[in-house]
Amino acid sequence: MLLLRDILLFIVVAAGLGTGSAFFAVNNADQLEQLKVGAWRSWPNSIGPDANPYTIADQARRGSVPMGAGEGLVFVATSDDDGTPLDGACQYDIRGGHLPARLWSLSVLTEKGELIDNPSLRYSVHSRNVAWLSGQEFEVTTGPDAMGGNWLMTNPVGSYSLVLRLYQTSLTTGVGLGEIELPKIAWVSCQ
Repeated sequence: MLLLRDILLFIVVAAGLGTGSAFFAVNNADQLEQLKVGAWRSWPNSIGPDANPYTIADQARRGSVPMGAGEGLVFVATSDDDGTPLDGACQYDIRGGHLPARLWSLSVLTEKGELIDNPSLRYSVHSRNVAWLSGQEFEVTTGPDAMGGNWLMTNPVGSYSLVLRLYQTSLTTGVGLGEIELPKIAWVSCQ
């Protein structure tokens, strides 16, 4: 009888640990194989034959479809360069130079990954419509109040993320990933 109780206890503990560790791994898959560049992070190996199975499970659970290696690379920032989470009630300046891609876009998304509803219907800026400062640098401002120039609206309540997509970039081959310089994110003011 004691042996049967020990076996059942072992099975319950093993099943609990196995299920718990799988649940933890899938829900924290975004921390695996992460590339960090300043405030930006990316997952260059999130798709393809070398993709981590937990990352694939996380993508399936969320219903996300990452860009393939031949399409480009996605970088996400949820904080400024000082590590402070992005706040929709604050204004930030995103400043950078030419990026190693044929085309790039910068978008503002909610915590759930949705576009922020705004009356201007301007959801992103890209390398072909951004106004360049002195031809070598661009500056995009995010904030809840309408501004001129390269401005993207944020929701004044809650945090958000910046999504930088690099299309047709040589970085997908892994060459130059360690040397890439991405836009700087600086806090300006809050309401």
